[in-house]
This record gives sequence, C-alpha cells and structure tokens, in this order.
Amino acid sequence: MIETYLLSELLKQYGIDSNKVIKNNDRILDRGEYLDIKYSLDYLIDELHISPKNIEKCPSIMYLNVYAIKSNYNFLVNNHIKVNSIETCLHILSSEHNQLKETFNYVLTNYGIKYINNITSILSIPVDRIKEIESLNLDKYLTLSVSISRRTVDEIEAIIKVCKDNNLPISGTIFLRIADEIKIIIKVCKDNNLPISGNIFLRTADEIEAIIKVCKDNNLPISGTIFKRTTDEIETIIKVCKDNNLPISGSIFMKTADEIERIIKVCKDNNLPISGSMFRRTADEIEVIIKVCKDNNLPISGTI
Repeated sequence: MIETYLLSELLKQYGIDSNKVIKNNDRILDRGEYLDIKYSLDYLIDELHISPKNIEKCPSIMYLNVYAIKSNYNFLVNNHIKVNSIETCLHILSSEHNQLKETFNYVLTNYGIKYINNITSILSIPVDRIKEIESLNLDKYLTLSVSISRRTVDEIEAIIKVCKDNNLPISGTIFLRIADEIKIIIKVCKDNNLPISGNIFLRTADEIEAIIKVCKDNNLPISGTIFKRTTDEIETIIKVCKDNNLPISGSIFMKTADEIERIIKVCKDNNLPISGSMFRRTADEIEVIIKVCKDNNLPISGTI
C-alpha cells in the first residue's frame, strides 16, 4: 500500500503524471509498494527508456510481479519481438515468466511470429484459454483477439450469432460488447444511417449517440476514427483545431488533443504546413523525420 502523496512524489521523479495513473488504475494505491514501484521504474525508464506516457496507460506494470519484468523483457527481445510492440503492451511484462514462455512457444508454433508482433497482448494469456477459443473455429487473427477478451465461450457464440444475423463482419473490437449491446448499437447506427465499423464498438450505444450529436452540432462528418475518442475528447480536439485554424479530418482523431497541440507546435517551429497525414505520426516521429529531411536536403511533403 502507498499513500497518494508519496506515490505522486515518486512518480514525479520519472516524469509520470500520478493523476493519470490513479485515473487509469487506482488499485495501485492499495496494491503498490514504494520499493516495487521504484524498482520497476528504474528499469523501465532509466534502463529501457520506456515513455512515461506508456507507463501512465499501464499502471499495473509498477506493482504486479515486478521482479519478472526484466527476465520477461530479455526473453521477448531475444526472441525478436519488436520493442515498440512491447512498449504498447507493457502488461505482458508482468506475466509469470514460465507462463509467458509457454504462451510464446505455443503461439509461435501454431500461429507464427507475425501474430505475436501484431497481437502482443496474447502473451499475457494462458495457453488453456487460447485452446478454449480455438474450439470456435474462428480465423487465426480473431482467435487470438478473442482470447484476450474476458468473454466466455457462450457469450462469444451469442456475439457471433448476432453478427451473422445482421451480416456484420466479425472484428476484434466487437467482443468488447455483449450480444444485447451489439443489437442496440446496430439499431443506433441504422437509425442514423451510420456505417458500422470496428471502431464503433469501442463505445456504448449512449456514447455513440452523444458523439453523433457533437458531430451534427459542429457540422463534422462522422468517420470511423472518431469513435476512438470520448465525447469530451472530441469536443476538446474540435476546440484545438478551431483555435489553430486547422481543418478537421478523420485522421486527426487518431491523436489526443495534447498530442495534436504538440504536432502543431513542431510544425510551426519548423515553418511546416500541416497536412492530415501528419496525424498518423507522433510529434516525436515528426521531429525525427524533419531532422532526416534537413540533414539530407530533402523536401518535406505531406506523404513523407
């Protein structure tokens, strides 16, 4: 157990926002110990240079099985798992080491390294769970995606039936919702002439209706990427765009408002016009691209 003030002071040393950590997972206050948190951060940030933002999204890495992190990381890197795949799935490093190795070997043998790099979260799932989902005879990608979900086999079968009854493609995100929720979401989409994309199942029916209203109020076309954001995030992004005379395109919703502001600043600092394709990259990536172009006297275009 760790007090809020002590956690805040410790995380501040590593550039981590304690408010975001607690918002994402307040169990760290009950389950986190000062020395465990410090040990994990010394390794993740000081040695591996993991982004504090990725740690803010995965607070459990600071208190769950922290003394397995190093051995798990070394095992994955030595077996050619992409570092960026690990950074965005930090929870896998908290797996019990033998279980991670067993899952890795099973997925590698039966699916291949490509699937591990694309669905890296699968490494936190026991082999028995994967075999259970395999009994449903889904394709390889869906089998691994569904294995990560917390749905029972009965729930998954009900979801598949709803999809088939409505000629709906079965995607990984659809398993975020139970069958009855999916039926309601389908109705909302039909009532609003809205095409059904995988991203739409990131939101509840009520959230979808609220997003539709925000879009209509702002004369904003509704794209699939907009459902990556909550209503509050969308309104903040719209304000940032309006304040900076920036056209609002679908790709812009791939980023948070804070990241959009950072991208705008990088572009302004380098006298660079802002195009929609830029929001497919982070501000850090854009800075590196600009440096490479300048070092090589290469003109900077949107597609670069």
